[in-house]
Amino acid sequence: MKTIMILLVSAIVLSGCASSKTLLRQGRYDEAIGKTVRKLKKNSDKTKQIDILAEAFKLANERDLERISFLKKTGQPEIWEEVFDRYSRLKYRQDLVKTAPSEVLSIIGFVPRDYDNDVIEAKRKAAEYFYAHATDLLSKNDKYMAREAYEDLLKVRGYYPNYKDVENLLNKALFLGTTQVLFKMNNTAPVILPAGFEEELLKIAIKDLNTRWINFDVREVQDRDYDNFILLNIRVIDVTPERIREQAWEESKVVEDGWKYVYDANGNVMKDTAGNDIKETKYKTISCKVLETTMNKSAIVTGVLDFYDNHSKQLLKSEPITAQSDFNHVFIMGMGDLNALKSETRQRLGKPVPFPGDLDMIMMSNDILKDVAKNIIHNNTYLFK
Repeated sequence: MKTIMILLVSAIVLSGCASSKTLLRQGRYDEAIGKTVRKLKKNSDKTKQIDILAEAFKLANERDLERISFLKKTGQPEIWEEVFDRYSRLKYRQDLVKTAPSEVLSIIGFVPRDYDNDVIEAKRKAAEYFYAHATDLLSKNDKYMAREAYEDLLKVRGYYPNYKDVENLLNKALFLGTTQVLFKMNNTAPVILPAGFEEELLKIAIKDLNTRWINFDVREVQDRDYDNFILLNIRVIDVTPERIREQAWEESKVVEDGWKYVYDANGNVMKDTAGNDIKETKYKTISCKVLETTMNKSAIVTGVLDFYDNHSKQLLKSEPITAQSDFNHVFIMGMGDLNALKSETRQRLGKPVPFPGDLDMIMMSNDILKDVAKNIIHNNTYLFK
């Protein structure tokens, strides 16, 4: 019922640009009714709008009632969803027209009809049909039929939130209809992985990729039948040698170095107009040798992500994967007067730090590997049907 109301209200809102007469001529009766009722509430003397309202109301009701009559004659059990929708539309339309001014209702000969029993009966039969259909589909123990059953059961719950055991059946349909995918890792590289590498890798946030019908696991759940699995095959692990590059230069600066008297040509201290000795600032040049050291080391992990159909053991797709972790440390040491250094140079003063070990570098690549793997899986979820 709520869906029908939303659809009708939306239609009425969207009818704002067309005249009620045009809407009537186009067979858009509910939009015409909504527009005329709004106008007549403001001015009930508009004869043309009254005529359009009467005609649109009559034709809309005839269309729905004729369709309901035809559906009932078919005797098919699946008709009741549409029958319910039609009766709900009739009831909503009637309630809308009922809001028009009383003099308008008198002119069009408005006589309300009680649709409540019709709506209730159609709703009950629609729920019964979808429940029975869903139950039958679930008995087939088929993934795609379970998904169809799930949609049927949602309709049942929409009619009656607490209908029989619909919640249990929804959970069953969700379980049967879900494609189960297991993520695994295999190391074929001629390098022993550091302890905890696989444990850390399996912390990949792959659950973020779950959808209604796809579930990812990183640890095998006992008695769960997996439809697909993703195998991360690590084939190459390479750690570069420790690299140190040095660059030297010198920086200098002229700075104040006290003061001195100013002498005249006769060697006497010169005086200013007030009779005071004249002094001038002394300057000197200071310098500092600079040594910039750059420390680099990298670890590269490469391999492939293989996507398999677990039932047929068929390889569906392979995607290359690479993750690189880098250690970079740059520092400057000054030899001489540090005051001679530029401000940007002073900010980079530092000292060496130990290079990470090879195993540490490999572990550093783990977070990168997880992110890359997750993005590749996300881009290939279409493989899991």
